[in-house]
Amino acid sequence: MNRRRFAPRWQVAAALWTALLCGCATLLPKLEAPRLTLLAVSLEAAGPTQQHLVLRLHAENPNARTIAVQAIEITLELSGTRVAQGATTAAFSLPAQGATDFDVDVTADLNAALLLVAAAMSHHSVDYRLYGSAHLRGGLLSTLPFEQRGRVRL
Repeated sequence: MNRRRFAPRWQVAAALWTALLCGCATLLPKLEAPRLTLLAVSLEAAGPTQQHLVLRLHAENPNARTIAVQAIEITLELSGTRVAQGATTAAFSLPAQGATDFDVDVTADLNAALLLVAAAMSHHSVDYRLYGSAHLRGGLLSTLPFEQRGRVRL
């Protein structure tokens, strides 16, 4: 008697599901995170425990397509100390293989502000680290994490 052996249904379903997921993964855009440079830090308002700062950033898009940014959430470290956190207040676009400057409103605590004032008074440059996520408009990719390091004069 000639018996045909068939794979159980769950094995066929698992194989089809795997093929579908692999196919979808190849359709996702391959985006590189924009390169961010901290251009300036300015004190906008000061209170007893918190200060409102504005970070002026320069973003370079290394991708061959425009990136539509809904918002950017960012954390700033100066000289290895977490200084401020905040987010952009308006959506913007980064042109394909282009650049743009934008501002990010951040809040700093009193100790962090004292560090900023001391550095500004001595006219020194300090090491910085910017990290966070860009929340994108439309498309299959919704967030793009980033991290940049450099030096800025305060």
